[in-house]
Amino acid sequence: MPTISQVTAHSNLNPAPTGSHSKVFLWGKSMAGAPSLISFPVRRGERQLVAPARPTPYGFKMLSDIDDQDVLRFYRSGIFFYRGNAPRAGLDPVKVIRSALAEALVHFHPLAGRLRELQPTRKLVVECTGEGVVFVEADADVRMDDLGDSLAPPVPCYDKLLCEPESPTAVVVDRPLIYFQVTRLRCGGFIFGFQICHCMADGTGIVQFLTALTEFARGVPGAPTLCRRPFGYALQLLLEAKARASQEGYVQSVASFNAARRRPPFPKARTYLISDVTQAGLLAVDFGWGRPLYGGPATIMLATFHLEGRNEAGDAGILVPMRLPAPAMEGLKQQVRKELTAYGAIENDGDKINSNLVPGPVLAKL
Repeated sequence: MPTISQVTAHSNLNPAPTGSHSKVFLWGKSMAGAPSLISFPVRRGERQLVAPARPTPYGFKMLSDIDDQDVLRFYRSGIFFYRGNAPRAGLDPVKVIRSALAEALVHFHPLAGRLRELQPTRKLVVECTGEGVVFVEADADVRMDDLGDSLAPPVPCYDKLLCEPESPTAVVVDRPLIYFQVTRLRCGGFIFGFQICHCMADGTGIVQFLTALTEFARGVPGAPTLCRRPFGYALQLLLEAKARASQEGYVQSVASFNAARRRPPFPKARTYLISDVTQAGLLAVDFGWGRPLYGGPATIMLATFHLEGRNEAGDAGILVPMRLPAPAMEGLKQQVRKELTAYGAIENDGDKINSNLVPGPVLAKL
């Protein structure tokens, strides 16, 4: 049976000057030693519906032929880990985020609605009902330091930190469109987890919503920026973006293809799916407690995500979680080491390289 291993390749984000080399770090973890096997109790409260803080317009909004594909009908997870912050020690992150969420939903009110499916085409539309999203407060008997210093998917106890089970498929019709859970930690830190219907937003859209949410949580005046402008301003931005995309031809061709063929799913068998979210701004999601130690998917389901990250020394780089059988992971380690030596990213010193191979859960640090 394959084991789940985690390979994390780090390199400086800025190109190295001529004659020098970027620092490169590589390590991996098998299920036998991965931090995802850390177990700690989590006490969840009752599920609550958080509705927009003020009345919102009722109506129906039809999804595009790209957004309502069957392959997107599931809930994409995200999770963020925050340390305690002395200036905000007297604030409860649960109350702060719940209040900010109600304000943000006023401006993103379709997310507080429900998806409906039109027959016989199965076309998805959002009924803007203002019912709200699911919110759960929780407490975990663990400190941030207990979780290790290299958080990456699959994160520790993700099944206890998310409201819903992780699955590549799900019923999305007639259900809340987002599920949130804020889990307080014993050290004063907290974990913010969410699951959003992928038909409603991609990585960029999710970060846009979370940015507005964090601005309300931090008490930013007039947050978000669009709230300070007339609705026509936002509409004009949308029209201009669509016009640029149509000129390039890509969006129009994809939408036409999907519509003409009744939105066929792309093949998942023998398909290696990569999702690069290094530019999405996940590590800038700040509720007022500072930047997260980790921000990104909770699991390695469906795709290989390229994520922003830092190694133990604080060097910026890219996290690349992978699922491979243990022998394949060993072969990958040897091949990467060989290529890095040939490239000159590490010194060609066998004794030094071998001394950096660490037994146990850490595969290698180069």
